[in-house]
Amino acid sequence: MRHARIYKKARFIDQLVDYYKQGRGRRSFPHKVVHDVVRLLFPGSELSGRGFFKTVHKVSSPARHLVLKTASSRSILWDLRVYKRLPATIRNRYFAKVYWRTKYCLLQKYGKEGKIPTDRLGQLKSIGKRYGLGDIRPVNIRKIDGRFKIVDANLRKRRTS
Repeated sequence: MRHARIYKKARFIDQLVDYYKQGRGRRSFPHKVVHDVVRLLFPGSELSGRGFFKTVHKVSSPARHLVLKTASSRSILWDLRVYKRLPATIRNRYFAKVYWRTKYCLLQKYGKEGKIPTDRLGQLKSIGKRYGLGDIRPVNIRKIDGRFKIVDANLRKRRTS
């Protein structure tokens, strides 16, 4: 398995969250607790962003820039579902590679922010539209290995007429 050390720590986070939720009788994901634990487990990590559902932590390995996304199990499965919506033959060409997931964590390639050329943004939006992905905006695109790729998207809602 790629990035086995990070995977073991992610499994620990899963156990911790389950224990925390069980002991407190909570249903919501404990973002603050997980953030503090990630800082202890990954000393060089930094908080990259926090949305309504997910928290993104940079946990770069020596070889590449990686992020550990933490969220409820439902949100993690949703992200994996979005990633797998693209066919395997083109998935990693347009979307940042997802290495693996655990119950509450997902490890993904990450890149640097940059000014996205209008034609590349249009191309990524077109690919997303073709495969039912939405929310493809400059904020959700990063430069990875010299190419702009989608790092976060949503499934588009189907219109009912």
